Amino acid sequence: MKIFQPSWVHHDEKSIFSIDIHPSGERFATGGQGCDSGRVVIWNMAPVLNEQAEANKSVPRILCQMDNHLACVNCVRWSGNGLMLASGGDDKLVMIWKKTISGSGGIGAFGGGGKSVEHWRCISTLRGHAGDVLDLAWSPQDRWIASCSVDNTIIIWDAQQFPKIIHVLKGHTGLVKGVTWDPVGKFIASQSDDRSLKVWKTTDWSCFKTITEPFEECGGTTHILRLSWSPDGQYLVSAHAMNGGGPTAQIIERDGWKCDKDFVGHRKAVTCVRFHNSILKRSAPKTNKLQQYCCLAVGARDRSLSIWLTALQRPLVVIHDLFKDSILDISWSCDGYTLLACSGDGHIACLQFTAQELGTPLSEEDKNILYQRMYGKNANIDLTAQAEKEMIVENSDFLNVLKSNPVPPTLIPQQQQPQQAAKKDESKAPSHGVAQMPMVIQSSSLTTPTPILKQIETKTADGKRRITPMFIPLNDDNGIATNATNNIPTTIEFGSKSSETMTPVETKQLASEEPTITLTSAEPTSKLDNRLKRIATVPPQKADPLASAEQSTGSGSLPPASNQKLVERTRPPTYSTGKATVIQGNSFKAFGEVRIQVQNNSVKTAYGTLSRVVGLVVNAQRVEKKIWETVVGSPVVCFAVAAKCAIVCSQDHTIRMVDIKTGTPIFPVLSLTSPAVQSVFSSNSKLAAVVTESGILRIWNVVEKSVHFSTSCAEVMSGSFVTILHVSDQGMPFIVLSNGSSYSYCTKLDSWMLINSSDPVIRHGLIGNKANAPVRNIKAYPLSTIQSYGNFSGPKTNSFTEMHSASWQTSAAIAFIENQIKICEMITSPAELKYWYSMLGFQLALNGSEEKIRQVLDDLLGASHSLDTRMGDDNDPAVLGISKHVFMEAVLNHLKMQTKWQRIYTEYLDQLKFLKERDGRDRPLME
Repeated sequence: MKIFQPSWVHHDEKSIFSIDIHPSGERFATGGQGCDSGRVVIWNMAPVLNEQAEANKSVPRILCQMDNHLACVNCVRWSGNGLMLASGGDDKLVMIWKKTISGSGGIGAFGGGGKSVEHWRCISTLRGHAGDVLDLAWSPQDRWIASCSVDNTIIIWDAQQFPKIIHVLKGHTGLVKGVTWDPVGKFIASQSDDRSLKVWKTTDWSCFKTITEPFEECGGTTHILRLSWSPDGQYLVSAHAMNGGGPTAQIIERDGWKCDKDFVGHRKAVTCVRFHNSILKRSAPKTNKLQQYCCLAVGARDRSLSIWLTALQRPLVVIHDLFKDSILDISWSCDGYTLLACSGDGHIACLQFTAQELGTPLSEEDKNILYQRMYGKNANIDLTAQAEKEMIVENSDFLNVLKSNPVPPTLIPQQQQPQQAAKKDESKAPSHGVAQMPMVIQSSSLTTPTPILKQIETKTADGKRRITPMFIPLNDDNGIATNATNNIPTTIEFGSKSSETMTPVETKQLASEEPTITLTSAEPTSKLDNRLKRIATVPPQKADPLASAEQSTGSGSLPPASNQKLVERTRPPTYSTGKATVIQGNSFKAFGEVRIQVQNNSVKTAYGTLSRVVGLVVNAQRVEKKIWETVVGSPVVCFAVAAKCAIVCSQDHTIRMVDIKTGTPIFPVLSLTSPAVQSVFSSNSKLAAVVTESGILRIWNVVEKSVHFSTSCAEVMSGSFVTILHVSDQGMPFIVLSNGSSYSYCTKLDSWMLINSSDPVIRHGLIGNKANAPVRNIKAYPLSTIQSYGNFSGPKTNSFTEMHSASWQTSAAIAFIENQIKICEMITSPAELKYWYSMLGFQLALNGSEEKIRQVLDDLLGASHSLDTRMGDDNDPAVLGISKHVFMEAVLNHLKMQTKWQRIYTEYLDQLKFLKERDGRDRPLME
């Protein structure tokens, strides 16, 4: 334990009557006498706790000073969320202060003239008392605030609608000098000079219990009587009481309101008591059993301070003569290890403890379980629901909220989703194996489907026609070869992906802006339906690059044939083993009018067997013409084709990069430690990538003829192997493993980023946020596309629906969404970044806490409006070229759907308007 007294914290040598630490721990407030008025000062906590910060002149000590009270300030109290500060004084007033971006309301140094570091403005002045206000207390969840006065009353104010009075509690016959709330929300307690302590019910504000016995010998000798309720709600501890002629702090048990225990030892009257904010736990010294207990600080007129644990019969520590006058107020920090006390001599003291001395706080989950056991409700008191029923709509944006249900955001904008309407029409048609993916030829039944001689035509919002072809079965004499057991369809792959073998993970289609068609054939002309032959031989037209994202919407409909730039023909795929497999028979892939054909082991020589690689071009008359031919000395295991070059990987570990129009090498023959199992080009054809059997991943810049990136997948493979490889135009690699996990490598962090796995948080997040149909647009939505390839199912037991699942699911959902946001930033996916910020707003609006909502909004509003700017926070106003204010608007749009957040919505919307007006921006804020 450390004790120190910062001499620079003072009110010009006048008395300090009250002190309170902000919930964040960054600042604290003092209230007392000023030079010619009441004074409230907000101080920076850093110089108190840190000697370096104290010595650093650039670190401010005073954040704001308010001299608005006309007489001495007797009490200052922060709201539970830390947004408001209440002060009450001898001028009979209660003032509510709130931080603003700029404006008046405080000065930065005594005597005026100094510039405030923070601006705190009095947003409401509460008038109702006929005498001095001595004590204040915020209710749980800041629903109400109570004030007590020398006029013998306690006033309950509506903190949602200042200055509305909920009720005036009358019953005391003497000065009321202390007030405190039951943490469970059922009671409020007050202590008076009439030698009584009263407990009032919050349901009807009637007096439930009056306790007098411990106070019969007491006299009105203290300025204040600050009592306190334990955080578990089981104990109410009074100030000034007497036992056998000696001063005590009386312990009143909730069970039966018994008064048979007290804290003794102080030589003069106890003025204030304050419980630690958390329930604590530690192992008992002798038995090593887990103990749960509360901690209490007691201050008295004898200038001493004592710290008690309910698990001990004696005080943990007693500090005598801490000040030169009575101790008047005490405050614990939220982390529980810092205690501030103030005195009538005008000074404060700081005590710092360790976890070994006090114990560690219970987690929110453990606290909820404890509350559930004791009171049948969790720690989040249901005052909010009651308040929401009574809440008056203050903002016109919320008038229709009760008439509408919250709608989760969609990844694909509505104007890009006309095909979904087509899918609904398709569902009404006879079930004849409708093609859900472009050219994926498979059957859902063992019977041969009959032809469907129709197609669905829809019109987009911009008037364009969109045709959705229906499945037309092959007209083969032998019918369609179905395989209901193995269910191995021909698949559409990433860009120019060239793996010849596929796993069940790959049986879904992955569409890029350059779709790939795979046609199944044993020989070039064996039993292909005439229509498929024509499709394979027609030279595809050049695609409009702007149309690609619009057409690949993830709905599973067939893009127009004019956009099919790359064509592949291989043998039927088999399940991958992670080993390089020689391509059997003839195999070709085409890009535009150029085709690359591979014929393994087609040339026998005295030196060994050679494999042919041939370049073909299809002219306007659909006639193939050979334009070049080369041979390689080892069978080809995989190859890929791009706009200007092709990559050919052989069984002997070699890799060749050739020009697709001339066949001349672009690189010399390269050799890796093992043969490649996957090869792929980026969609802009500037980057080529391979991954080998041993997990080596290499990416080359074809234009610059240099290596772009090199790493190993071995550290994440863990006995599995790579089944899907993709490289973005920015050079970001994505891999999907045979166990369903997927990763992307971040060069900034020099580490693999986890995209999907069996992790419960990821499974819960993906199941809870997935769209109706998997998104398959690797260029526009890379993260969602890669994550759609996981083969992980939902919960198989009731583990997700246990008694306390609500808090778990909310925490898990927010953690998942925030991780998605960070991944989107790293992989440069702006469309998905906007979606996940919107999803974060949706989740916070439904289940978030006010603290978390404000944390998110403060970050998006900009660090320049926070005390943390001195700490070097990220001040970048944009992410991926998008202003943070755009994301803030998305979050606010969802908060607008919940009446309980109307004040936060209005507050931050006003700040956003102010900033945009200041910056000269003139564009719509909210839709």
